[in-house]
Parts: sequence; C-alpha cells; structure tokens
Amino acid sequence: MKVNQDRLIKTFIDLVKIDSESGEEKEIINYLQNTMFDLGFSAEIDKTGNLICSNNSKPKLMLAAHADTVKPGKGIKPIIDGNIIKTDGTTILGSDDKANIAIILETIQVLKENDIQAPLDVVFTIGEEVGFIGSTGLDYEKINAKVGLNLDGEIGEIDIAEPSVMVFNIEITGKAAHSGMAPEKGINALKIAAEAISSLDLGRIDEETTVNVGTIRGGEAVNIVPEKVMMKAEVRSRSDEKFNYQVKKLVDVFEETSKKHGGLVKITSEQTAYAYNVSENDKLVEVLKNCFTKNGITPEILMINAASDTSNFSRNSIKCVTTGGCGKDYHTTGEYLEIDGFTKAAESILDALLGLTK
Repeated sequence: MKVNQDRLIKTFIDLVKIDSESGEEKEIINYLQNTMFDLGFSAEIDKTGNLICSNNSKPKLMLAAHADTVKPGKGIKPIIDGNIIKTDGTTILGSDDKANIAIILETIQVLKENDIQAPLDVVFTIGEEVGFIGSTGLDYEKINAKVGLNLDGEIGEIDIAEPSVMVFNIEITGKAAHSGMAPEKGINALKIAAEAISSLDLGRIDEETTVNVGTIRGGEAVNIVPEKVMMKAEVRSRSDEKFNYQVKKLVDVFEETSKKHGGLVKITSEQTAYAYNVSENDKLVEVLKNCFTKNGITPEILMINAASDTSNFSRNSIKCVTTGGCGKDYHTTGEYLEIDGFTKAAESILDALLGLTK
C-alpha cells in the first residue's frame, strides 16, 4: 500500500498557505476540523483551542502534530524546484510541523480508500512553539489511546528521551547611588548578578544536563550604580536527580550571593517540560525502525535535550515518541523539504500505523 505523492505534496502546499503563527491557529484548526469530518472522524475543539479527533471509542494509537509555526510564517510562497520544496526566502516554509500534518491526513486518506479500519485518536495542538501551550491544556479525558506517535521530527528521527526543563525569572535588587560622587553608598545589582553567574557551571554539564542564563537587563544610566537586574535562566536534564541538583544549585547561588552583598533577590520558576524515556527495545520504537528501514530511510534513535509536546503526552500516561518527516533548516528562511524523503517518511508512518493498530 502506497501514499499518493501528488496528493501528499498538494496537501502540504495547501497547509503552508494557511497562516498559523503561534497564537493565530484558528483558521488552520477550523480547516483541519472540516477535513477530519470528511475523513469520517469526530472532531472537537477543546477549551484550549486544540483539535481532538477520533474514529473509534477504543483507539489503539494516537497521532499528534502541532498546528502553529514560528515567525516569519505569514504569506508563505512555496516553490517546487525539482525534488525540493522551498520558499522565496522571505519566510519559513513551515514543514515544522505542516509536513507532518500532511502525512497524518494522507495516511488516513489511504486507509479510507482501502477500507482499512485503524482505531485512532488524532490530536492537533496549538502553541507548541511558544511553550507547549496546547499540550499543557489539552483535554486528556477525551483521548483514550495509551500509545502515541508525536509527528514533530525530521525524516527518520525517533526521539526516545527528552529532558525536564525549568525556566527561571530572577530579579536582583541592590541600591542606586551616583557612580562618581558616592558609589560606596550603592549596592551594585549587576555586580551581584555577575558574581552569581560566574559561580555557576554554564553550558553542557554532561550528556544529559545543561544550564543557561539566556537574558540579562538592568541599570538606568552610566552614572548610576545599577539598582535592578532581571535575568532569565533555565536548567535541563534527562536525569531527575541531576535536574533537581542543578535547580537547587542555581537558586542557592543567587540567594547566597545577593545576601553576601546586601541585595535582595526574587526568583520565580516554572517547569515547562518533564523528562520521559522509552526503551530502545520497546515495540513502538522497533516498529518505527523497521518501517523506516523498509522504505529506504536509515532510522536515527536519539536522546535529545530539546522538549516537545511528547513531554506532556507522556506525563499524561500516553507512551509516546517523537518522529516524522520535517524538512531541513526549519525555523529559518532557508528551510526546505526534499520530496523523495518526505514521501518515504509518509510511507513509513503509514506502515507503522498499520503495525501498531492491528
């Protein structure tokens, strides 16, 4: 059984022409709702704005993809150039994640044409690119499948592990003073921040763990001892033990350094992703590996330090891996999609879908 390459490409082109930057997904969600109705699925928009679809009360598999894109993603003009789909260079292409949405729609269409019953839940989330808003607020009570494929990866990619992520907002308050006339009367918030940052291990701690201070701003003028400094930082790790250690260390360093210099520090934090791990020997992974290999794609098993909607799916008792058929250089205006690989990825997902819903 094969996918229809011409239809697959047309579906992808149609999708990328629908503007759907994060926060502006309503049009594409409505389009997908009507399409899923036509394919014989129930299709309900939940309170968060996600689209939840099903063709069976006892689904064996969940397929998921996110409907939003990064910027610049308005007015995309896709160009087919031989084996490549690209843009005119003024926008992204949007293969992340519309190539994978097209794969979902095409595989379901093939099943329908061949009168094959595959019990499925299908989920299209919003706001993935800006903090997994959709999958965080997803109405999980309406999803009955306990195994899933999150289609949000490059061709042949199988992500079996992702990290926990803690994001920090840090505000240090010192005391303003004239930097020339009375600097000793001030408490330099920037000095506190610099000393704290230099006391941290930043960057890659080990293969599972990273720490980063990503933004810093503060001060009012060159002749004023800076009173306030605001920073954003993060800790990531696939190990719960290492994650908890680095989170505590970061908080302790900023609190102790601020106290040492007579300043005050306010730290708020939010955990935006939760670590998961699926065994490389799990049936889900084995089926995907075999299907990619069968279709001429070398599978790549990855334990990554980036997060996706899979984190929330796993946290809500859906055993899931990230895979798919995204293009190259996504999130840039040089993004492109190779048609041959895209088609092979769709064939692989179709085969995996059949294997996992028997």
